[in-house]
Amino acid sequence: MRARWHLALTVLALLIPALPVSAAERPAYANEFFESGVDVFNPTAWGMKELAVGHEGAGLKSVMQPGAHWGSSGWWYFGSNGYDEPDELYWRYWLRFDDNFYIQSPARGKLPGPATLNGAGCKGGVPTTHDRPCLSARMLFSRTYPSAGQPGYPGGPDGKTLIGFYAYHLDAPPTRGDIWTWDPSVATLDNGQWYCVEGRIKLNTPGLHDGILQGWVDGAPAFDRSDIAFRFSDQGDMHIKSFWFDVYYGGSETSPRTNEIQFDSLALSNQKIGCEEYYNGSFFDDDYNIFESDIEWMAANGITNGCNPPTDNMYCPDKSVTRQVMAAYLARALNLPPSPVDYFDDDNGNIFEADINRMAHAGITNGCGPRRFCPSRTVDRGQMAAFLVRALGLADNGGGNLFVDDDNSIFENDIDKLGTAGITRGCNPPANTKYCPSQVVNRGAMAAFLHRALGS
Repeated sequence: MRARWHLALTVLALLIPALPVSAAERPAYANEFFESGVDVFNPTAWGMKELAVGHEGAGLKSVMQPGAHWGSSGWWYFGSNGYDEPDELYWRYWLRFDDNFYIQSPARGKLPGPATLNGAGCKGGVPTTHDRPCLSARMLFSRTYPSAGQPGYPGGPDGKTLIGFYAYHLDAPPTRGDIWTWDPSVATLDNGQWYCVEGRIKLNTPGLHDGILQGWVDGAPAFDRSDIAFRFSDQGDMHIKSFWFDVYYGGSETSPRTNEIQFDSLALSNQKIGCEEYYNGSFFDDDYNIFESDIEWMAANGITNGCNPPTDNMYCPDKSVTRQVMAAYLARALNLPPSPVDYFDDDNGNIFEADINRMAHAGITNGCGPRRFCPSRTVDRGQMAAFLVRALGLADNGGGNLFVDDDNSIFENDIDKLGTAGITRGCNPPANTKYCPSQVVNRGAMAAFLHRALGS
């Protein structure tokens, strides 16, 4: 079990790469908010529902109901927790939009971020003024993507959500905060997946436009501005007061369906935090997963390097297996020899091309059409049975008709061979009377299949 921390501890520095200073010289504000429940936020916090298993332990979820705006509301104040209000803050949390998360473009919504409010200022369309100074660098979610060369902001693809900043600053529009979406090539998140989201705010020198906002997703830079003014010239006494955990849909629009967002591992620091955690084995996102031992066997035997190069500290156990990834797994697991033949045309330039050809040369695949392999197509459990039976040379050992739901499947014979060999146990434990041949295989289940087939 990896190490866990509660809010009262300030050992976040342990998560930061070693620097030539002592831990005592690297103060941190807070880490692992959710391990001790929602009472770490202001007493009036609401809507933060405990999530038994986040990306690596206990987390929280915020649920926006159909026809409503709000999912949750909570605040964490520096002063109330014994810290001086800073001029610079780094934050990190893990974020997952539910599989069915949906935004009706051009609507957007708000995510947690830092704020210094003064009454109604810097929220609800009320800007900062000299007499009522305030600032906000909350984050946002959106399906409205900026598109060069096109008027307006077209809606983004279903199943994906873009994140960014919703910032109140001195030059923001007079009736709302500024909408600054992050780099779509980095910050367009697949619904149903966990991502490590980091942000940084540094307040400007009073009177100058040198304030900073930065953002990262899974360690990759996604946003960087250093020309922002949050404070007037005579407002050197205004600092970052709080971290705001308000989550809601709209503007004026309301949520079109039940929309859930999950959070985990919120941390605040005066230095960049990073996505590394203390975790078991090779990957942090397989802890508590029923396939963890199978995944670690895959890593130990060089069959997988992870799913997030170059860091490779994630395995993505819930991600679907594609035909090209299947080829790589089998080529490595069986140590298939190089192929002298280029069998397919639709894998030219693919990083898995050599693995695909090795698998074809070994007679494990015939492709999906004349000189086609369909590398990015997902693999279902029936197809996977055929791949494994050919790869392992499994014979019919008289196991009989093991499952009730594969009678009409072209892969029935392969499925029964796989069951007889003990490589599959079915898909409906404990009865295991079904195989679910059309169900797409995820990376966790794939690890289990290979471990049973090849592991000791």
